[in-house]
Amino acid sequence: IGTIPGLKFDVNELVVDRNSKIELTLNNNDDMLHNVVLTKTGVDTPTKVGEMALNLGLDGPDLNYVPNTDLVLYHSGIVGPETSEKIYFEAPSEPGTYWIVCTFPGHAMTMRAKFIVK
Repeated sequence: IGTIPGLKFDVNELVVDRNSKIELTLNNNDDMLHNVVLTKTGVDTPTKVGEMALNLGLDGPDLNYVPNTDLVLYHSGIVGPETSEKIYFEAPSEPGTYWIVCTFPGHAMTMRAKFIVK
């Protein structure tokens, strides 16, 4: 998954099989900091997690802007401009639409993609 100008990921959705082993690479092609956070299902979950990240305040940078909540399944660290980071995890066992969201302050409202588990 990459980044494009306008606070967007370069994909709108990723489709995976349940329980599959995932290697997800965030390629930050942008001039801003970004992360990837995989959240639980729910249409408003990325918004909730984004708001929780904003509320981290001065602790945000130390926590990679990832709130400590059971709504977050997996996440990367903060990825600087023109760099990348890989994360490894097992896809959820329950089929459904999960979300990938960037929780860097101000990004969560537009920087999200569906993570569809079949």
